[in-house]
Amino acid sequence: MITRDTIDKILQTANIYEVISDFIQLKKRGVNYLGNCPFHHEKSPSFTVSPVKEIYKCFGCGKSGNAVGFVMEHEGMSYPEALKYLAAKYHIEIEEVRNTPEQEQQKTEKDSLYILLAAAQKHFAEVLHNDEEGKTIGLSYFKERGLSAKSIEDFGLGWAQQGKDTFTQWALKNGFLKEQLTKTGLSFETDDGHLLDRFRERILFPIHSVSGKVVGFGGRTLKTTGKEAKYINSPETDVYQKSKILYGISQAKKAIRIKDECILVEGYMDVISMYQRGVENVVASSGTSLTEDQLKLVKRFTDNIIFLFDGDDAGQKAALRGIDLALEQGLNVRLVTLPADKDPDSFAREFDAEEIQEYFNKNAKDFVRFKADALLKDIGSDIIRRSEVIREVMQSVEKITDPVARSLFVREAEKIFGVDEKFLYEELQRISVKKFKDENKPAEINVTFTQPPQPKPINVADVSIQEKQLIKDIILYGSKNYNEEETITKYILSQLPELEWVDKICEKIFNEIKQVSDDKNEVLDFTHFVNTEDTEMQFFVTTLVMESQQLDKGWDDFLGRHVDTPEDNFITDVENVLNYLKLHKIIIMLPEVGNNILKAVQENNEEDLLHWQEIKMDLNRTKIEICKTLGISIIPEDNSWKKKIIEAQSSSPD
Repeated sequence: MITRDTIDKILQTANIYEVISDFIQLKKRGVNYLGNCPFHHEKSPSFTVSPVKEIYKCFGCGKSGNAVGFVMEHEGMSYPEALKYLAAKYHIEIEEVRNTPEQEQQKTEKDSLYILLAAAQKHFAEVLHNDEEGKTIGLSYFKERGLSAKSIEDFGLGWAQQGKDTFTQWALKNGFLKEQLTKTGLSFETDDGHLLDRFRERILFPIHSVSGKVVGFGGRTLKTTGKEAKYINSPETDVYQKSKILYGISQAKKAIRIKDECILVEGYMDVISMYQRGVENVVASSGTSLTEDQLKLVKRFTDNIIFLFDGDDAGQKAALRGIDLALEQGLNVRLVTLPADKDPDSFAREFDAEEIQEYFNKNAKDFVRFKADALLKDIGSDIIRRSEVIREVMQSVEKITDPVARSLFVREAEKIFGVDEKFLYEELQRISVKKFKDENKPAEINVTFTQPPQPKPINVADVSIQEKQLIKDIILYGSKNYNEEETITKYILSQLPELEWVDKICEKIFNEIKQVSDDKNEVLDFTHFVNTEDTEMQFFVTTLVMESQQLDKGWDDFLGRHVDTPEDNFITDVENVLNYLKLHKIIIMLPEVGNNILKAVQENNEEDLLHWQEIKMDLNRTKIEICKTLGISIIPEDNSWKKKIIEAQSSSPD
């Protein structure tokens, strides 16, 4: 493992302008540099490099990070690989800390699994090309399916021979251990202690990680008896988690970046046939239904995804299942339905890349149109079912956070369903409020009469904006003094002992800041987060800082007077943000307090009643003070619930 001192030396030495200039052309623009983004197509440059902050940000596709992050993203490297790349560039000697015996054993064991899997792939490929059985059955099948020698080599295809333990015996003779064979899933042990091959008489599709390492296999039988499973896959192992892998990602990642689009299909042969035709930005889920982690993997390379599934009902259902999952990851979703008698494999064998792209251009649908067409086709004139379809479509639209995109999809839905957009927005609002209430649901209290009306929650998006501002204030100004005794960080932590966060990444960063402050009395700043190994945090923080519009100090000289910047007013800004978040918490608490007051009335518990009434008065007093401080309208209290209390008290026995 690379030592912390070496990592710090690399981060301090690496010049982000020099690093990125090795890959793209940059031109000076003020204090920053500008160029065309290497991660998506663009005519006007929006890729900004800040030598002062040592970060980059593309305002077109949203990619951001530091020098290490850029190398990881551009070259598809892991964090240690990117560090070693930069160390070599700047002639920095790598010092590695000696792992504990346990860590060293784990590392050695994991490395040994990769070595075995790579050797197995090479062995199966040699059998395919040189063994009589492999050539006659496996290689002949691939050629019949139209695969070229190059495609077979690029994807490392192979053949598993017949025999219960043919491969196992080969591996043992070549020095591999029984434990390694079972841990990779290439072999399994029977109850009587025999070691048998998992894959027998099957064509094999090696499954690669993003960096190109073999992590598992998919095996297809060519028998037509139907007595055994058509496909079997490697089991979950220390190096292979099906839900986090996409088949073909290692071969497709460069094309996905260049074309700024990923095509998702269902099968191994779908990927290879499309790739062979020149459509190289294509991947498939690996022996599992589409997962959140797989879509996060896509998002590392592009924000755009096309679902290309079979034209039958099963293909359409698979596409429908994936829509909301992709939207939740912030992906722009389009869907292409093939003719009913085609799948991506057969389609690719019939048309060339240009014709395939032309078909996509003509037939790709946005998710609103696709979902409406798929769900409306069998309902006829059933008005109730039609209204249910509208709700299902709007539930998908609600997952879009970009207000411009959301409004365009609402208009699209208006055209399709013939429903006024006013009612569609009302449905969106109902979905959003229900979602908010479900996520912030207070403990249920059993009462026999109507609950008091609850005030509408503060808009979730507004709260999220304030949370992001709070995090930005901490990482930029956390070490500065709030007063003579407290830093900004200490003050914020003292003011927010508990907060129900809307934005989970903000909560994650805040908790890390709090833990370090409590344990070490240290303040985590921008440098810590931009250089963290946690890419989610790194991306979030660099985006926050790069998108903050701070005025250049040169404006003072140009205008002949001082121009306020966010840094000049950070204490006021911090106080406003804290007040807004406190107000949000009070609005959530008031209905809960109302429930407790009603419960005390119902149980004729005067002590509890006085207690909760005092709390309610304190909360309302604080609410009014905060609203005045922020300069916003004071939310009026609904007093109709007091009548309920009077009625309950009058009906209670003395």
